[in-house]
Amino acid sequence: FLGREPDAAFVKGDGVDADKGGKGFYVRVLHHYVDALNFTGIQFDDAIRLFLSGFRLPGEAQKIDRIMEKFAERFTRQNLDVFPSADTAFILGFSVIMLNTDLHNPNIKPEKKMTLKSFIRNNRGISVDGGDLPEEFLTGIFNGIKSNPFSLKEDDQAREREKATKEMFESSLFFEGPAFFGKSTEERKRDKF
Repeated sequence: FLGREPDAAFVKGDGVDADKGGKGFYVRVLHHYVDALNFTGIQFDDAIRLFLSGFRLPGEAQKIDRIMEKFAERFTRQNLDVFPSADTAFILGFSVIMLNTDLHNPNIKPEKKMTLKSFIRNNRGISVDGGDLPEEFLTGIFNGIKSNPFSLKEDDQAREREKATKEMFESSLFFEGPAFFGKSTEERKRDKF
């Protein structure tokens, strides 16, 4: 529901306090959600992963901006030694979300996917006074995102259901004969491999 603030049916009209469902209700929900999370001592990419596990990011950049700003403030407040400012965490957080999308979106051709070198280049000068974050730090984030993409539990469950349905379909005796598809399951598997 984060990202659908004005359209929500249960948000009451003007003049109602945000805590009681009035305008600004979803911003209050965001603040309470962020304040309930503890990022102390957690790696940056794992903290984003934890943060995003509870909801789906909206598609609108302005709303993502507001959400990631709250994340960056909280992460920086709980990990004073990681970033010199919340602005650095905010910029890197956005960059990490773009990296995750770029690396794991099947519509992006392999030759167009972001490389470690381009990820480091994209994050040059984002620290205080135009400084760079350590390459080892950025390399760790890149490798973490590459090997373990962000995903929602509901997305994981949908993938598992899809896989189970496909396996059931492929192993079904009903679909075994060549009359239904023109080839048997075994012939289709041989053609595939």
